Amino acid sequence: MTEHLLHTDEREDIIASLMLVKSQLDHVDTDLAAWKWILVGTHSCLQSAMAFHLGFGNDLLVATQECAEKWLDAHAKGTPYPDLMMDGFLDLYDKIKKHEILGYKFSPQGSQGGSVKLVNRLRNQFVHFMPKGWTIELSGLPTACRDCLSIVSHLDGGSMSRRWESEAQQQRARTLLVDCMSKLDAMAAEYGA
Repeated sequence: MTEHLLHTDEREDIIASLMLVKSQLDHVDTDLAAWKWILVGTHSCLQSAMAFHLGFGNDLLVATQECAEKWLDAHAKGTPYPDLMMDGFLDLYDKIKKHEILGYKFSPQGSQGGSVKLVNRLRNQFVHFMPKGWTIELSGLPTACRDCLSIVSHLDGGSMSRRWESEAQQQRARTLLVDCMSKLDAMAAEYGA
């Protein structure tokens, strides 16, 4: 029997998430339910990019405060290290604004902060929703998703640009990112603010 193994990391998840967003943007005109996966993919892409940015040689910045404290305590005592858990999405967003990594600290522009909160809220409702009927206003979603992907682009222009596995991997991510952002720009006019 052939083994089937998937290897992934934050770099590959950025690419996989962008591929999901691009594929759903390609047919959202005929299936509005694709917005669920555009939001899920956008959220995943940004979360992986924030972890990639913050995790340069210090996974404690990516971890929850509680986990980081337990890890530091174990280090000081020489006891086994606990498993680390990634901090929440909005906490990671706060950290990229607070911590300078390789000379780069993210500074939000325009509507990016509100867009991050909107994409996070809608993604969480899609992933964790209770059974219910639900109508979502779609105007503004292309701009919100584009804002989130523009943060990924900013991070790639900062610390991430030096840390891709290969030039080919970086180029693949950048090409997908540009494609997705261009499609979202075109949709923004159609959907409105």
